[in-house]
Amino acid sequence: MEAISRQVRRKVNQDTFPTGLFTAYVCYYSGQAIYNTYLNLYLYQIGFLASQIGAIISVSTVAILAMQPLWGMLSDRVSVKNRVLKFLCLAAAVCAMGVYTTKSYWPILFLVASFGVFYNPIVPLSDNITLEALMKSRWDYGWIRMGGTLGYAATVLGIGYFFRDSYEAMFVLIALSLVMMAFCIGTVPSVKGYGDKRGKFSLEILWKNKVLMGLIGFHLIYGMGIGFFNSFYSIHFVNIGGDSRMVGWMMFVSSAAEIPFLMLMHRIVKKVGLRKVLTLAGVITCIRWMLMYVLKNPVLIISANLLHGFAFSSFTYCILNYINNKVPPDLRASSQVLNTTLNTICSRLIFGYLGGVAFELWGASLMMLFAAVSMGGATIVFWIWSRNKQKELSL
Repeated sequence: MEAISRQVRRKVNQDTFPTGLFTAYVCYYSGQAIYNTYLNLYLYQIGFLASQIGAIISVSTVAILAMQPLWGMLSDRVSVKNRVLKFLCLAAAVCAMGVYTTKSYWPILFLVASFGVFYNPIVPLSDNITLEALMKSRWDYGWIRMGGTLGYAATVLGIGYFFRDSYEAMFVLIALSLVMMAFCIGTVPSVKGYGDKRGKFSLEILWKNKVLMGLIGFHLIYGMGIGFFNSFYSIHFVNIGGDSRMVGWMMFVSSAAEIPFLMLMHRIVKKVGLRKVLTLAGVITCIRWMLMYVLKNPVLIISANLLHGFAFSSFTYCILNYINNKVPPDLRASSQVLNTTLNTICSRLIFGYLGGVAFELWGASLMMLFAAVSMGGATIVFWIWSRNKQKELSL
């Protein structure tokens, strides 16, 4: 009877929707909607130049790069991965509140960098915990990640009306979202780490995995365009006639477009394969950036960002699930963090300071043209490179 009872409980756990994980994504991405969309507008509003904003982004990126791989290795080694994630949420919340203590350049730079050190690893570690928690569940990652999309979309739309072109309250809202996420993670069943079971030179396995490195490389080019768009396009958008509410609508449209594809991506990948899905995502992204270069009407720009949905969902779903299916269990968190770290180098370091300088010299339109050409070239290279790797790319 006891064995039957355990089987029944296990079956119930597999069938029950993981509300804690879903809500954790809602909380995190609600805060990220504010941070990604309005940080630069806040810094711009308190008097910083675009080049200074770019320098803040780049310096914070260096700090992130120095620490982020350590969080992935720590998560793989601890007895319970959830504890690392809760600590990061609470530490990032404290740093967010610290921004209210000053409006001077160097203290702001330090606080933003400190915030990034704790904030940036939350996404890959959350994805790793989610994928491992769902391995024996009937629920797919896309359904859980949709919580993030819903939180992001709802927040970025409503917050524009709340701010009314004054962004002072953003950090307390971000801190609140992180505290709520830490509470949600506390309700999730523990995901175990691997203690000292990892090999001494096990990270070399990741660098020698040519398919993984190829996927991450393709993702890097995608991330560069996203990095510039998130960092500076909102300033350009406001300068050509938009306002905080229209910025909110632009980000809402982008996020809402993810929802149907996150729900269906498992079926799409299963039917047409990872290679074709990522190639189509590259083509669509190239078209999106080209439209950002050509269009000047805010309403048309908002509409063009519907193209974000398929591309973002494809890259996120395919790479995360490739790691979860093809990488050894004791290296999955490290792999997720490696992918995020390398993307951070391109999206924030290259299109951080350099993007700020380029924005001042040439404007956002020409930078979006550069992103379109880069993505088009990367898509062609990926299609040629992957044609003999169908078996390795299967999920």
